[in-house]
Amino acid sequence: MTPPAGKGKWLTPKGMTRAERKAAIADNVEKLVRKLSGRKASEQDLRKNELRAWKLIRKYRYWSTICSKASRTLDLLVERFREEPGMSTFGDAVGELVTKLLPLPELEDIGEPDVELSLLDFLLSMTNEPVQNIRRHRELINELRRSLVVVIEAAERQEQEEKAALHPPPNPAETEVDWTALLSEDFLDPPGDDDNSSDSLSDWSDVSDCDTSSTLRPDENMGTTLELPDMASVYERAMQVAAATESGTTSFLPAAPHERGVRSSVFRIGLPLVLTLNNQSPHLRLSRLPQLEAPQPPATATEYETSDRNSDLLPRTIHAHWWRHDIKVFALPPDADPLANFAVSYVQFLNRNARGLIKLPLPNTTTEPCLLREILLMFVRPASCCFFEFNEQTRRIVARSNVSICTVAAGTMQDFLQGNVVPALEDMLELRRIIDEHTLAFDDSTTGTLECFAYGLRDLVRPISQLLIAYEQLVYDDPAKTTLIMFVFQFRKHFKQLRLLRHLAEDVILKKGPPHLRSAYLLSRLSRHTNPQVPHQKLATALLLVSLERYCNIIDSWWRRATLEDRRNEFIVERWVEEDSERRSYVRKRCVHPDEGPQAVEIFKKLHSCPFYQLMLDHALESGDTQDLLANVNLLGEMLTTSNKKQPLFLYDELAAQLFTQIETYCGPVPADEEDAQEPEKEMGQAADELLVKNAQGIQNRDLMAILTRPAQVRLLERQRCRETKKPMQFTNILKRLERSNTLALRDELPEALREILRRRQCLANEYAMRAYRVDLQLAEHVRFLRHTMLLEAYFLHLPYYTALFSQIENGDHWARSSVLSATLYEVLLPHYPQLADNIHVKVISKIASTSYKPYEALEALKLVYDMEVGLQRILTEKHMQGYNSVWRLMLKVKWAAWKLENLAFLRRKDRSPSAPLDLVGLTIRRLEILRFWLIYLINSLHTHIMQAVGQQFELRIGQCKNIRQLSTLHDEYMALLLTHCMLTDEFATFRVALEQLFHLVYVLDMEWASCACYLGDNDALSLDLTTSEYGDADSESDGRTLEYLALNQVVEIEVTYIRCHQTLAEIINTLVYKHDHGFLTALEVAINTSVPH
Repeated sequence: MTPPAGKGKWLTPKGMTRAERKAAIADNVEKLVRKLSGRKASEQDLRKNELRAWKLIRKYRYWSTICSKASRTLDLLVERFREEPGMSTFGDAVGELVTKLLPLPELEDIGEPDVELSLLDFLLSMTNEPVQNIRRHRELINELRRSLVVVIEAAERQEQEEKAALHPPPNPAETEVDWTALLSEDFLDPPGDDDNSSDSLSDWSDVSDCDTSSTLRPDENMGTTLELPDMASVYERAMQVAAATESGTTSFLPAAPHERGVRSSVFRIGLPLVLTLNNQSPHLRLSRLPQLEAPQPPATATEYETSDRNSDLLPRTIHAHWWRHDIKVFALPPDADPLANFAVSYVQFLNRNARGLIKLPLPNTTTEPCLLREILLMFVRPASCCFFEFNEQTRRIVARSNVSICTVAAGTMQDFLQGNVVPALEDMLELRRIIDEHTLAFDDSTTGTLECFAYGLRDLVRPISQLLIAYEQLVYDDPAKTTLIMFVFQFRKHFKQLRLLRHLAEDVILKKGPPHLRSAYLLSRLSRHTNPQVPHQKLATALLLVSLERYCNIIDSWWRRATLEDRRNEFIVERWVEEDSERRSYVRKRCVHPDEGPQAVEIFKKLHSCPFYQLMLDHALESGDTQDLLANVNLLGEMLTTSNKKQPLFLYDELAAQLFTQIETYCGPVPADEEDAQEPEKEMGQAADELLVKNAQGIQNRDLMAILTRPAQVRLLERQRCRETKKPMQFTNILKRLERSNTLALRDELPEALREILRRRQCLANEYAMRAYRVDLQLAEHVRFLRHTMLLEAYFLHLPYYTALFSQIENGDHWARSSVLSATLYEVLLPHYPQLADNIHVKVISKIASTSYKPYEALEALKLVYDMEVGLQRILTEKHMQGYNSVWRLMLKVKWAAWKLENLAFLRRKDRSPSAPLDLVGLTIRRLEILRFWLIYLINSLHTHIMQAVGQQFELRIGQCKNIRQLSTLHDEYMALLLTHCMLTDEFATFRVALEQLFHLVYVLDMEWASCACYLGDNDALSLDLTTSEYGDADSESDGRTLEYLALNQVVEIEVTYIRCHQTLAEIINTLVYKHDHGFLTALEVAINTSVPH
């Protein structure tokens, strides 16, 4: 809404042509639209807004605006802004901009009536939801408002400067006296201290001439719009209201403005001022708050210097010349004795006596304290120095050959350092590398067990490092009393410990392999070092206990939350989900893939011979089953509540306590560390708190008693909580207690302690798990239901269902629909099993087999699916359900064969007497009936054998099991026995092939039986009409059908096939009984072999 070039720069239409005027309007419209649309408006929006503006311009081309309408619209818009919370500033800005726009002199040059209000109406009509848009873009509009205010103030300032240039100020030399200032000056002295009331000031004001004098100075008069006499009366009333102080009279003067304004006849106060009437100073002044400094721009960034990474910097530092080959350094001997500088004297002696044959170089010599300090430095931070050379690639340290101290030859010094100091240096270097590798690793290159072991090594190495640092201070303080021999003698025990720790670490750490193998290998190797015959048994026991902390945490999380919190995949078991299975995940033992290398595979095989590894593996597998089950049946919390009352919260603390408890049985009480004892100050504070709480019990007011005793009660509860939750025992404390327990070797107590704790936990979990299977999950009822339905023990309940199914298969109906079969089976089972009937469903698994008209082939397309809870799936696995389905299909085939043979009605001819001699046709029918009886006998013998295996009741043996593994093993044995007795395993494959031929023979016999009935029937639709004329003989017709059947029947082929099948079955079952020792088939073998036809 501001002009493009500031105020006073509007283009007037005078002297413009029509084209120039349109171009100027178009330019201003485009600028106005871009200004009002904002910065984020797209080109499409700008074009749309510009078209709208041109439409409004055409509408207002002829000025016909009503003045009252534009004013009313403006007032409503300003009022709307003031009503909105936090937007009154924008309403004032709109009103101020309108007051600046309407009196512009440029609008008067247009020559149109009410052009200002018409322009205002035009601008208001161009606004689009001003309140909503300002609310959405408040920051942007507020910034725009500030820029408008700045532009307007700049334009006004420019206008005042132009006016000042046209009218210059008067010359001060032309006016000798400033009468206004002179007449306004107060010539009276301020009131003295003896006059503390305002009466004298009032009397003086009444007597004075109000028209010509005032107490206000001329520059102070500019803070008000009243005349000087009127301001004097106002000042007098203010003095009357104010109370006088002891130091003087009250006075008042307003602040003097910096610039003189325009005087107005209307009284108004321009700015709120803080006035001080009770002022002790002789002059009235304005009370002002301390002014803060203006915000300063941010300071520049702190300058820094780049560190010098020059490799040549070190040789220029002090002592760098010691290990340079081109510089010789000799230490000053302590006295003039030649033996005091033996290292140099000895070489000089050899050179003199060599007669010029050899010339040995003189060794560099230094003092013994320098040598000791270099040795101590090599322990802390190895680097090449005067006496030692460090190879960073091979991490080897070698003593230099031609350097020594003054009193020792260079060769002797090299041999001594290489044999006594360098091994300790390399041991410390390797131990530090192992510790840093496993404690400072930020990736998965290590495991939690290795990390705990490394922390144990660190706790053992740290005291040695502290002793070395303390010895360095001793060398610095008293170098005369510290020698190389004393240093080696004093630290010989620590050097041996470093060598032991290095060999132990190299023996138990596997450098390459999967994480679970590296952790298990570490624990297994450490357990071997805990045997009584090992000299460092106690050290290995402490390291093994510390290394078990990660495994203890994983077992604790599994015990408390039934979750395997193994982020680094280092535990000995894992969760596994079968790819082609819809069942839940289960816990299984980890394996090593052959891709890991033959060494890893061989180590993994050897781990199974370790008793300690087997102990943890058995518990992990058993605990995986129990904790999953208890979590699924919501018994885990109840079990934990019971166990927390009997044992500590964490397995690691419980294991440490159990270890020392077992040691105390034959070594006596093991004294604890001094730091475990409570401090006297804490005991005194606790006694004081207890006394305070006891004495406050007599206070009747409970609120007052709570106020007085609450801090003491909080402290007592905190101390009790600290006593109950003890800090975990540190490695150094464990090792100290083990060493104090007995000077002799201990028994292998740690595996026994761990076995005892895990056994106690597992017994409690097994108790709850077996109760869950018996009571909550009702495993016995589910197994009994499966035996009645899938093993067809209660076949009499399903007889109508399966009979209808057999008929549908033989008739070729569209029977293979899972929903229909499941619904029909549910209706059959619901009256007898109302709680379990909806858990079993029929599923079609083969569309090809379901199209067969042979029932024994079509039944292979069906499968029973049983929905059960997750806890039952650990016992009734997917493999077991496949076995149940195999027995179910076999039983259906046997039931179908028996049903089909039993429903073959006897064939009788109407024109033949039953007692008449059999003719050829009668003999053929009799052979079919005899064949039917043979098949019925064989099928019934097989059915009886299978039902004997099915009749075994597994649920009666559930109460004998003590844990889930026993229960699972018992059910596995039951299923294996069932499949073996039903001859469904791989070793009975030939028997099942012969059995399939027998079922096919039943199907062929049924077709032959139907064919015979068709030929013998008088009114059967399939019987052949052999009559040659309408007057043919009926006897000749019957004889013709008889002859036709005798010529086309297959009774002989069926008999031969049956005989071969029976003989084959007899041979197979005889081999199984007498060669493969399957005694359970004896009864079936007798039944089959005693009825073999010939």
